[in-house]
Formats: sequence, C-alpha cells, structure tokens
Amino acid sequence: MTEAELEIMETLWAKGEPIFLGELLGIFNARTNKNWKKQTMNTFLFKMQQKHLVEAVEGARFKKYQPAVTREDYLEEASRAFLDRNYGGSFARMLTTLNGGAKPDEKEIEALRQILKGWEQE
Repeated sequence: MTEAELEIMETLWAKGEPIFLGELLGIFNARTNKNWKKQTMNTFLFKMQQKHLVEAVEGARFKKYQPAVTREDYLEEASRAFLDRNYGGSFARMLTTLNGGAKPDEKEIEALRQILKGWEQE
C-alpha cells in the first residue's frame, strides 16, 4: 500500500461507515492538509478497488466507499512483510537489532517472558 493509499484508508477507517466521494475528499483534505480534486481521489479509489483495499457500495444515486480490509488485518500483514523482508522472518533478530545488539537486562527479559506466556495461552 502506498503512503497516499494508507492516508485514504486511515480516513475510511476513522469514519467507520460507507462514505460518499465528496465527503471522503473533504475529510481527507482536512486531515492531510492536501488539496486533492475529485478526479485525483477517484483515480486512487479505482486503483484501490483493483487491489481489493476499498469496496464501492452502490447507492440510489452515487457510490459510497468503505474499506475492504480492517486496520488490524492491514497492520498484521504489513508487519509480517516487514519482518520477512528485513529480518528473514525472525522476531528475535528484529529485537536484537532494535536493542542495538546489546543484551537485554533482566527486567526486559522478564517482560518478554510474560508476553510469550500470554501467546502460549491463546
């Protein structure tokens, strides 16, 4: 997902219900301090429909748009792709890198143990 597509998705997720193009454009421009025109937004929405990111709901006169994926599903997929691409899928390698290669102290190790226990119970 491109940065612009993510900004559109954030606007749709925040709205929480299907939205007309004009309303989406107004909220999007206000949120992002952009000055997009309807044609620009329409082009993005068309491409996002092809990627199955957005769905168009037929209305009486005009379409309404809504996310086709949840924010949580997107974050899970993006996180997995990031981990695979940068750390060979290894969560431990990522944590080591984030910690500058330094060994975590006992408090951090215990916090990680608690997280892992929670995952085992799920």
